Amino acid sequence: MKSATALLVLCTGIAHQKANAFSATHHQPTIKPTKTKISSTQLYEQPINLNQLLGTASPATMQNYNLPPDTIADGLSAQIITRLNKAVDDTRETTEIILVPKNIEDHFIDTFRVEIPIPLDSPGLGIELLELEGGREDGLGIVIVNDLVPGGNAQRALDEKSAAQETIMYGDSISAAELILRRSGSTTEDRTDVLSARTECLGYDSTVGALGGLLSKLSEEDGGSNILDATMILTLRRLRRRPQLQVKLYYPPSQDLPPETIKLLPGDNLRMAMLQKGVKLNDPLAQRYDGKPTGSGNCGSGGLCRTCAVSVMRGGELLSPQKANEKKMLEDTPRWRLACKSWVGYEMKEGEISIQVNPRQW
Repeated sequence: MKSATALLVLCTGIAHQKANAFSATHHQPTIKPTKTKISSTQLYEQPINLNQLLGTASPATMQNYNLPPDTIADGLSAQIITRLNKAVDDTRETTEIILVPKNIEDHFIDTFRVEIPIPLDSPGLGIELLELEGGREDGLGIVIVNDLVPGGNAQRALDEKSAAQETIMYGDSISAAELILRRSGSTTEDRTDVLSARTECLGYDSTVGALGGLLSKLSEEDGGSNILDATMILTLRRLRRRPQLQVKLYYPPSQDLPPETIKLLPGDNLRMAMLQKGVKLNDPLAQRYDGKPTGSGNCGSGGLCRTCAVSVMRGGELLSPQKANEKKMLEDTPRWRLACKSWVGYEMKEGEISIQVNPRQW
């Protein structure tokens, strides 16, 4: 990590560290010029909602994938993303800059939120920021959390947090902020105001300007209403290593093939991964569930033909849970799973899965 000199910004309660290299020559953020168009994601023939399939990962699990400080400082980049509007009658595109890992094969960017109560007599965050990249005329850059100010609002909030909440640590980047103000007036009922700012991939000055702009609302009068309490909700993005899963495949004795292990990542579909590795997954002996003749081909991952069924001998808890239709189809074989309806890495856990391929041939 580059040596740095701290400058505390008292008006916002945000401490600032700029690396010495920025005092003379500012680095330009690595922003990839090629725009990427993102529409609906398809991991196989049928569109899926990966967040629902993988469930919710606990903070304790995610802590296993934190990276060393030097890796974080050297592992962040920025990318221009063009998103297609999903509305049928709207073909406009939205372009934004997002934080991305330089090593996309081994790392990913995780997103979580932290709530920080803001006392009205001490309206600051108490977060020390480090600018990795900046100095651009457009205000873009990469800024991360360097430390928490001892006794600051952020530190106090995290000291009181439960085990089910994430903390703030070195390398986190503030992507967005929401200031929630609960007001009361002499003639009106209590009301809640929500103010927000996006800070992802901004340089230090732009980041502090956005956060300070929100906090400055605490001192503004609004039609005689009084602020009862204030809470800042920070959306943070963290560089983490990708969990890995080892899937050990065992083949029927008649195929005379040795066991092999394939490495997968959370969110990989078992059927697609096995087919891409050249595994002969579709079983001609499978009795189809949709009434078509046995051996008439697969249904294209629709969960109807049962030709991709496997027997899970170990690590079934690392697969996405069965839906009602799959349970009904395989109720006589409780160890079996349809590979097309199985995604690895449930709750972002890593480990080993052992399965028998073509279980009807054993």
